[in-house]
Amino acid sequence: MLAVFAVVYLTLTIGCYRLESATYDEPQHLVPGYTALKLHDYRLDPEHPPLLRLWAALPLLALPNVKVATNSQYWLNGEPYLFCHQFLFQDNDADLLLSRARFMIALLGVLLGILVFCWARELFGFWPAVIVLGFYCIEPNLLAHSGLVTTDLGSTCLVFGATYFAWRLAGQFSPGNLTGFAVFFVLAQISKYSAVLTGLVLFALLLIRALQATPWQLRLGHPKLLTTRASKGLLTVLVMGALLLTSYAALWGVYAFRYAPTPGSTPERFVMTVQAQNHLPQLMRVMQWIDDHHLLPNACAQGFASMATTTQGRTGYLMGKFSNDGWWYYFPLAILIKTPLSLLLTAVVGFLLCVAQWKARGHDALFVLAPPGVYLATALAGHLNIGLRHVLMIYPFMLLLAGWTIAALLAPLATGSRRRWRRLILTVLCVGQLAEFATVYPYCLAFFNVSIGGPRHGAEYLVDSNLDWGQGLKLLKRWMTEHHVRRINLSYFGIADPTYYGIDYTPLPGAPFFDRSRITPPQLPGYVAISATYLRGAYLNDVERSLYAPLRDQTPVAVLGYCIYVYWVEQPWW
Repeated sequence: MLAVFAVVYLTLTIGCYRLESATYDEPQHLVPGYTALKLHDYRLDPEHPPLLRLWAALPLLALPNVKVATNSQYWLNGEPYLFCHQFLFQDNDADLLLSRARFMIALLGVLLGILVFCWARELFGFWPAVIVLGFYCIEPNLLAHSGLVTTDLGSTCLVFGATYFAWRLAGQFSPGNLTGFAVFFVLAQISKYSAVLTGLVLFALLLIRALQATPWQLRLGHPKLLTTRASKGLLTVLVMGALLLTSYAALWGVYAFRYAPTPGSTPERFVMTVQAQNHLPQLMRVMQWIDDHHLLPNACAQGFASMATTTQGRTGYLMGKFSNDGWWYYFPLAILIKTPLSLLLTAVVGFLLCVAQWKARGHDALFVLAPPGVYLATALAGHLNIGLRHVLMIYPFMLLLAGWTIAALLAPLATGSRRRWRRLILTVLCVGQLAEFATVYPYCLAFFNVSIGGPRHGAEYLVDSNLDWGQGLKLLKRWMTEHHVRRINLSYFGIADPTYYGIDYTPLPGAPFFDRSRITPPQLPGYVAISATYLRGAYLNDVERSLYAPLRDQTPVAVLGYCIYVYWVEQPWW
């Protein structure tokens, strides 16, 4: 079953990402990963620990003639965006490098599916777990990010794995469970800074387990039972202490056991920005003290400071409105409209069943509900409202909640008619999940459920990585070829290079950083292609928003992958 799943999932994931140009964040993950792996140099973009970047870049070491222009002014001056652009789109074959790296993330997607299946099987049995795995296989949000070189899917996999083995460890303290927990926990800590929060939650859950009156089965050497709260609590503290020390050592290891980001006799180092000091003065004083005393690698300490500052505010878009502070209901709404209705319904019913069975299965419910609950609450309290991907970690747990519902529908009943009704309901839910997936595949990043009319109406509610993350240039080039369009006017949200994909274009306002000096008025009459994010006015100034607003009232001649709108325009529309 798992072998069949792996083949199907990889096939679906590759089918998605082979049609996508480089998305907004991928160059800033892949190129720093490769330079860290090849040169042991961490000067590029320290906002994430490098583990998942190193993992993605691993197959690039086997490729011949990968060029790293260390004599480039962008490299020497520490200009990461410009250097990443040069590395991917000018010095190397971006498609070749990205396809290799994306496959490595897809492997983590397979691993996450296996973990979901294993946990569901232990909770509900084989056939409910098979259906849960089927739901996972065609869950468009997880599938979309399984084919992108970012930290979102990888950190989700590692955090979920750590939680799964912590749950097993709470049931039986065995070498296998302890090893699984340790491996996933440590890897999670060096994959994304937010994993620290999960570590605290898991420590609290294990401590709650230790303080319960129920004996704890210990299988280290001769099997025995720990019965006193003191012995169980001491064991929990020792384990978590050992894991924290191991994580600390692993953090230094992933930075090559070096304080400075760059090698050599005169290494460079990151310096805390004034913006960071102004936004979070108390936290920044602590981080600066840690950095001054070399308690963490410089790239780690200052990267955490940079990440924490970023979360304090960034222009968000929601249903035609813009805000730097965000909305408390941003993520709940995103979940409601970007989750397949079958999964949403079964997860809600599963939550109710979970609560109803608390006395009998409180231990299971606590591990399934607490980590995603704390993570979601933290996201709601934050101000970074730019994409559902920031709460992607809750989706494997939603699938487990769906498993509660599926198991209830498959449970044997005394009356045959009631059994048939339950089987019919389950069939409808499965068909609904498959039907919604089929409406959007292979453009899974742009998925929106039928409650708002599907992905064609998604831009009315959310943009950026929810819908349009710069992935549409290949589709635009294919459309131009099919319709014999030689040159196009383009307003593109992303940092991939249209020229690399063979697109001849006139850059319009909102163009990427490397095109801003070439922005000119559109050549009319002619075709105008505009990213959905810019069409809705996100990340533009007031003048640029007013420039594109009239286009929303026109009928496009094509909508490519739900992320690029193409219009035929006879004369200036503004």
